[in-house]
Amino acid sequence: MISVHEAVSQILETVGPLAGERVSLFEASGRVLAEAIPSDREVPPFDNSAMDGYAVRWQDIRQAGADTPAELSVLEVIQAGAVPDKTVAPGTASKIMTGAVLPPGADTVIRVEDTHETDGRVLIQKSNELGANVRAKGEDIHPGQLILEKGRVLRPADIGLLASVGRSFVLVRQRPRVAILSTGDELVEADGTLRPGQIVNSNAYTLAAAVQDAGGLPVPLEIARDSLDETRSALQEAVRHDVVLSTGGVSVGDFDFVKAAMDELGMQRLFWQVAQRPGKPLTFGLLKERLYFGLPGNPVSALVCFYLYVRPSLRRMLGHTRLFPPVVSATVSEDIPIARNLTEFVRCQLSRHDGQYAVRSTGTQSSGVLSSLSLGHGLIIGPREQTLLSKGTEVRVIVLDGDAFANEEAPF
Repeated sequence: MISVHEAVSQILETVGPLAGERVSLFEASGRVLAEAIPSDREVPPFDNSAMDGYAVRWQDIRQAGADTPAELSVLEVIQAGAVPDKTVAPGTASKIMTGAVLPPGADTVIRVEDTHETDGRVLIQKSNELGANVRAKGEDIHPGQLILEKGRVLRPADIGLLASVGRSFVLVRQRPRVAILSTGDELVEADGTLRPGQIVNSNAYTLAAAVQDAGGLPVPLEIARDSLDETRSALQEAVRHDVVLSTGGVSVGDFDFVKAAMDELGMQRLFWQVAQRPGKPLTFGLLKERLYFGLPGNPVSALVCFYLYVRPSLRRMLGHTRLFPPVVSATVSEDIPIARNLTEFVRCQLSRHDGQYAVRSTGTQSSGVLSSLSLGHGLIIGPREQTLLSKGTEVRVIVLDGDAFANEEAPF
């Protein structure tokens, strides 16, 4: 039985980024770039107005004021998307809309609020510095500039940058396809009829949501019943995908056939059992060069193992370098007993006061009580050498609910 740290290290040693695929910008947000993006153009491509107003020569308006307005003749109206017809000469101006091309001869734009126009002439009632309200050609991006580096996680502003340099498609890391295999005669689907001794296959739905949240593509498979032949066939189907998650069948019961089927298929098992609670009966290995995670059947154990081991692996496959959820320090609000010689991950609720975190257990830590994980914000990391987290001591907490401390009210 290996430690949690050893398990994470062994798993991540086997994982690398997937190959790239070209996707539309509409599909690229949140994906990881598999190429560096240089620009072959200037942005903006021409000098343009940042305001609705008048394009002028600064020399003509530099002394203008409310009591001493500069009076200029209006040459034309320049709309966004139009090309100016006239050159702004001394004593003239062109009315211009936001984003429109700055006409030849003009070097400054006076906003419309600081002017008054009548009968083809405009009074400039306020001076500005030279170049005011003009967006210069290439001031954002110039040709040859590297605008986004390989490995960047694309955010909305990045998508806009890509569009502005003419990239409607971009190379990003592929999303891993994750087969989800549930085993056991006792399982039925969520809309099935429960007979005596049967339970809903909640793990398939939980793990599919977790895979999707991590950025992968979940592929739920049919339930494999408790027979070696059916388990073997299900695994042969599962290994067509990038990652295989199975739940149940990895313990030591008489009807746990997963290990036997894996041996027949030539799985390279790297470890079985981790010194943790919940989730000790975890198997990891390579099955036909695919990552295989044999997760425990208990719902909490399966999901905790997903967060600890599967999610970081999927993120690395997606090209991320930040693989793990945030960890905060918090003060324990109550005595919490934990298992000796096991790293225990205690489902917990966090609260924050004056920038400090406090933490308490969500209640029962039974590995079958999924509601205790649903109610929680994270997992206390209970050191394996301790048996009690005493009230008032400081612990580390893995934060799983990133929205738990989002502001309900506007911060401004």
